[in-house]
Amino acid sequence: MQGGWRRFLAKTMAAQSLKKAKTSRTPQKKPKIMECRQIFCFRFSIRITMQRALLSAAFLVCLFCATVQAQFQFSSNNAKSNVDGIVVDGGPSVGEGRKQIWRAGISMEPRAPMQNITVTVPIPMDWPEQKVVSIREESLGPARLHYRTVSQGAREAVFEIDQMRMMPLELVLEVELINYDLIPPENTEDYIIPKRVPRDVELYLKPSPDIQSNERVFKKMFAEITENRETDWDKVEALYSFVQSRVRYEETLRDKRARGALAVVSDPEDKWFGDCKDMSALFVALCRAGHIPARLVRVPEHCYAEFYLELPADKRTTSAGRKKAPSDGFWFPCQVAGTYAFGGIPERRPILQKGDSFPDREADNKRREMFLRECFTGTKPDGSPLPKFRWINEVRDK
Repeated sequence: MQGGWRRFLAKTMAAQSLKKAKTSRTPQKKPKIMECRQIFCFRFSIRITMQRALLSAAFLVCLFCATVQAQFQFSSNNAKSNVDGIVVDGGPSVGEGRKQIWRAGISMEPRAPMQNITVTVPIPMDWPEQKVVSIREESLGPARLHYRTVSQGAREAVFEIDQMRMMPLELVLEVELINYDLIPPENTEDYIIPKRVPRDVELYLKPSPDIQSNERVFKKMFAEITENRETDWDKVEALYSFVQSRVRYEETLRDKRARGALAVVSDPEDKWFGDCKDMSALFVALCRAGHIPARLVRVPEHCYAEFYLELPADKRTTSAGRKKAPSDGFWFPCQVAGTYAFGGIPERRPILQKGDSFPDREADNKRREMFLRECFTGTKPDGSPLPKFRWINEVRDK
């Protein structure tokens, strides 16, 4: 492999360092919000901020979480893609399924009366390999509950309480679902990189938090890694094998914030390291740099990636073989960190999100985060103790 992208990377990182140095010398406005305390509980970080308003003082308590790591076993059963009512042969096949219960919510114990409480919790939604059978509202107490889709790739439950006394309370949902293995297609030669993508797929060609796919270094890497590959499927698999073989998996990073794709390749090549977040982010960045839609998939304690290819029009038929299907593509999973799994994956844990750009509640939704995280906000009397609470995230076979 040529060293062009390595020299280019060195220049890119030097330019970014200079830019950061200039930024650090620029006088910053004094923030209106004052951080008063930061504590950590289990794998979740809590940041409490205080802001004086014209009429009252309010404490904002936010709790976030993102965890990630792997699991296995295959089987078979053909699947079809439904496009505008036409059932299309293609994409990964659905294998054996697992019935399970995902239990999610919060257990809290206010140590002072609280008002205007909002709790948001990510919950599973339907995907080709995941079927939500039912949602049971196990414990709501005085809370109102509604659901919303976030950035087209996740769903969350929203609990709202106007006033809460100093009494323990649990807000819990039970989601019954079935998760299936995905099996790679037998014939991969026909799949191609799309020249145009559907509007709902365009998002996965753009940069996102810690996936800096617009950096020119990734375009150079894509060109060199995929050089002389005969098919587009081979090109994507070359990117996958490159990341798997070049980046050392580091277990100690599992509960930490993602380093990001650019940070991984900024080290000397023989010292690249990361966990499943970083390795998957690098793979996604390389795909997007080559105009291949790609995204992260988050399951409990792990994440992997998906890439998007399509069949040419002359290869797209219904299962009956009568009509041509409209232009469309298929999402294929790949496990970048862990046992080799490309084009299919023996993963049956609940899928909590697909995508890698979600609103950061802590920043009033003005920033984006790689993962959608739990959040707990509310107000309490000035000077009163902070509430105790813990997140509930449990899965069991049904």
